[in-house]
Amino acid sequence: MASSNVASLVSDEDLVHRCRTGEPDAFSELYGRYRRRVLSTAYRIIRNPEDAQDATQEIFLKIYRSISEWDPQRSRLSTWLYRLAANHAIDCWRVRHRRLRSEVAEEAGRTVAGRLWDVDPAHAPYRALEYKELAGRVRRCIDSLPRLQRRFFVLRHFHGLTLAGIAAAEHRSLGTVKGLLFRATRSVRRRLANTAKMQ
Repeated sequence: MASSNVASLVSDEDLVHRCRTGEPDAFSELYGRYRRRVLSTAYRIIRNPEDAQDATQEIFLKIYRSISEWDPQRSRLSTWLYRLAANHAIDCWRVRHRRLRSEVAEEAGRTVAGRLWDVDPAHAPYRALEYKELAGRVRRCIDSLPRLQRRFFVLRHFHGLTLAGIAAAEHRSLGTVKGLLFRATRSVRRRLANTAKMQ
């Protein structure tokens, strides 16, 4: 108990300095200090206990390798760790999501193929052109959003993250994410409606 209390009194800066100088127990202390919060961040994004555990181990391996990159003048250690954790968790989530999507697509392949064959070949080029034009309009509307709104919109609607997942990934409150995402979605809809009127 006494050693635990002493460890909790050590500042993040001192702990990182000890890690950088190769002190044997320093990284174990860092791991013990932040493991639960890193695991919680990973789980809120990945939403799978086993994958979140694996991601947490990978995150701490990254932290170990890149601890020299942390600059206390630019951010708190906790902020740096959570951003690194969130980015890695998002990457893991994307891999898992692509894998699941691939499995579903393979299983439903015959059905999808059958529907495609039902489309009149004479109309297919025009349908493809319509989708391409619409995609271009949507992309321009998204590009016009303020940076943070654009990022939240893409994470939500293109990567499928939950609101809680975005909040964890961006280290923001859930209320902030909801508010900015609402504004971004409303703005995109208005711009799309205006461009449609001009067509």
